[in-house]
Amino acid sequence: MKMKQIALLIAGLTTSAAAFAVPVTADEISNARQAGSLQQAWLSGASAPTRTVYEGWVGPGNGVGCDIGTSTIFSTQGGTANVPGSLGNFTAYACKRNGIVSVLYHTLDGGSLNAYAPHTVGTRLARVKFVGTGNGCTSSVAYSDPTNNKNNATVWKGCALIGEALPPAGTNAAVNGRNATAVATDPFAPQLPVGGFSDVEAALFPSSIGGGDVSSRGAESDANVGQVFGVAASIPLYRAMQAAQGISESGSSFDPALAPNISRSQYVAIAAAGGAANGDWTPILGAPSTQRVVVERRISTSGTQSSSNAYFLENPCANGAGASLPPSRAIDSNPDYTVNERSGSGNVKTALTDASNAAANTRNQFAIGVLSLENNWRLDSAASAGYRYLKVDGVHPETGDTENARVTATNGNYTFHMELKSFVRSNYAGAPAKTAFENAVVGQITQVLANPEAASCSVFPRGLTLNPLSGSACTLGVQVARMTNLGNNCSPAQFIQ
Repeated sequence: MKMKQIALLIAGLTTSAAAFAVPVTADEISNARQAGSLQQAWLSGASAPTRTVYEGWVGPGNGVGCDIGTSTIFSTQGGTANVPGSLGNFTAYACKRNGIVSVLYHTLDGGSLNAYAPHTVGTRLARVKFVGTGNGCTSSVAYSDPTNNKNNATVWKGCALIGEALPPAGTNAAVNGRNATAVATDPFAPQLPVGGFSDVEAALFPSSIGGGDVSSRGAESDANVGQVFGVAASIPLYRAMQAAQGISESGSSFDPALAPNISRSQYVAIAAAGGAANGDWTPILGAPSTQRVVVERRISTSGTQSSSNAYFLENPCANGAGASLPPSRAIDSNPDYTVNERSGSGNVKTALTDASNAAANTRNQFAIGVLSLENNWRLDSAASAGYRYLKVDGVHPETGDTENARVTATNGNYTFHMELKSFVRSNYAGAPAKTAFENAVVGQITQVLANPEAASCSVFPRGLTLNPLSGSACTLGVQVARMTNLGNNCSPAQFIQ
């Protein structure tokens, strides 16, 4: 009887502790550093799974992630946005994990390749300044996740950035030098990312820019999470394609069942260097148009761009006629064909929206590009909501699932779907020795990503899927894909019985 009473007392104390837990403060972070107990790591890479990475960091709660009620987010971005994934390219997450103050810095600048490039070709990235006392943050807002209150946090905005964002064309020796110097002047936070997440494997990036075989610099693993991608068009182009295909829809209605279709070969004609639609909409609309062809693509370090290259251009996945085609670049532009290389998905959405709002006589109304399906025009601000997804080879990524945009991918009907990778650097020569926390944190997040709690299945982030080999408790064909490419995004997916 006494043992039962003691157990109930302990349970009550635990519940009370969670109820009165407060978000970690900058002073607590500084105090933990001075005491030598602070756990820290720095991740870089893909932007698409940002919210999921944050939720993986938070985890199920005490003992398996952040102690409930202790989370704080730091962002260099201002404004009122408070949701991870909309806080810009430079953030840090802090909480207590088993009572120990812990911080995870997260840099998304440059995209997926930068999960690898800091270790393969020496790319030096910026990050949030050490988030202890005096980090320069200017204001705070509350993040309240209506689907899972374990993710709730205080969000500090306007925090100082150490280093500088990479230029749109990618890094160079001068930027690398300045960022290396800047980070070294902020020694209380990690000096080098320990790894991160990528939309695709390193082999889909050229070795000359940091991809290829990365085994000498660390371990690449399947993240057991998939990402759905789509072809997005400006609204005037979307309506023109509907008209050309005999589809009647107008006003504010954009039913995925009535979306116009683009075939893979038609997108190749637009996106490949020297393609048939480089300046002529005839292969898409069936007739010439006074509007120039505008391609809003991503920069070469982007996982979204590598996904597009692999899926449409078979680059670098295959050889022979019609394979390993080079994508169009900005230098291929001419008066009738404009290619813009954008550093982030947000830039692509804004550019497509600008095209939707352009006057017809500017000839800039018809624009097209690739986005990951975590982007939802229904929820974006007016400045970035002027895009709509097309069917690809007759299938729309949102059919029957406009909220989560994955069912056509999980059931195998929609195939523009890539499987993510995680990367953890080794203790190679010249790199600082990893701490036990750094060595474990990517694996811990990956484990939570691939195996969310059963209660979290229904709110698994939009556009993401789970690998059928991951052992997830979520539903096959809903959150869990029925197929996998077994870690090779160049290979056709195989159905798993």
